[in-house]
Amino acid sequence: MDTVKVCVDYLKDPELVARFQRLFGVIRYDSSDNDTTVPSLDNSESKTNNESTVLKLNPIDHVTNKFWYYLFLSCTYLGDEIGYAIVIPFLIWNVDSAVARKMVLVWAVVMYIGQSIKDIVKWPRPQSPPVIRLQTKWSIEYGMPSTHAIISIVLPFPVFYYISNRYTIDYNVGIAMVFLWCMMISLSRLYLGMHTVLDVIAGLILATILLIPFVPLADVLDRYLMSSNWTPLIFIIVSVRLILIYPTSDQWTPTKGDTTLILASCAGLSTGGWLNIKLGIQDDIRAMNPIINDSISWLSINDLSVIVIRSGLGYSCIALLFLISYYFLCVIDKILIKCGMNIIDDALKRHIPLLDITYKYLTFYFVCLNIMVSIPFLQNLLFVSRQSFYHEAK
Repeated sequence: MDTVKVCVDYLKDPELVARFQRLFGVIRYDSSDNDTTVPSLDNSESKTNNESTVLKLNPIDHVTNKFWYYLFLSCTYLGDEIGYAIVIPFLIWNVDSAVARKMVLVWAVVMYIGQSIKDIVKWPRPQSPPVIRLQTKWSIEYGMPSTHAIISIVLPFPVFYYISNRYTIDYNVGIAMVFLWCMMISLSRLYLGMHTVLDVIAGLILATILLIPFVPLADVLDRYLMSSNWTPLIFIIVSVRLILIYPTSDQWTPTKGDTTLILASCAGLSTGGWLNIKLGIQDDIRAMNPIINDSISWLSINDLSVIVIRSGLGYSCIALLFLISYYFLCVIDKILIKCGMNIIDDALKRHIPLLDITYKYLTFYFVCLNIMVSIPFLQNLLFVSRQSFYHEAK
């Protein structure tokens, strides 16, 4: 047990993260003995020797190699809502909507477990200093396990697994892409100073363990849900119930809101897939031959152009849907205020938690339902749809 404790303490050491940061050109400045202005180690402010504050230092001011900064920053965005908004719709419109549905089921289950553990364990993020926080977006959340590390496996591996069951692919290329995706997102969390090495390793191990039963289970579950008459009700009841029983920490963190986003997205996308099948928009011709012997080949210039147009149209529609949701909820706010309800938490300077969660659920459910139903319909009207989309009921 002593050996395990020593190992855990070593992997939790923030100095490991600081060393990794220095390796890629992230430098914390030391105080000088003269009267020149230098960054303070404690609060990221610049001070003179007489302790008078003269300049606020931005996190990027610590970066000496901008290439690594922008590379890792881009990679870390693939593990949050920006990445979800890009990757999941792209899979639906341009690759295989059935694969996307199953992956989203796995994503929702594993992320719910990972987020819950984070608010139960309540381990803080690595201490700063010695670590330099190059991103503050998630600083208020707890750190164990790293949900970005979980995402780095939960998004690419199920996609690789389900696609390999439907198409003839180059396994070496697929495995290399999964490994690269996983490595870059995980390392980005260390580079940005957001997680300890132990946080990242725990996230990777947890995701790997959970994927073993859930990946094949999601395949079976998706087939059942797409044929059941009760699917919309099932998703709403289960997702709302999971949100209500989500563990609440002693201080407010955005983790519950992020979990709501994920569950609402899963419910909306899956309900949209169910609706496509019930309306006869999608059939299961492909399910008669589960292994499709069509190799995935290089795309022509014309194919690439259609994908760009199709995706551009889709992402523009998503932005419009979010805008519609925003103004609709603003109207709801005004109605609630007129009714004398207090909708703002004075301490948090934002909507009260219950209202915030409700708004997030309604917004992402509405947007994701349309990602699966209305947007493909519009793409078809403009002759940029993917015809195989209509044969992906299973």
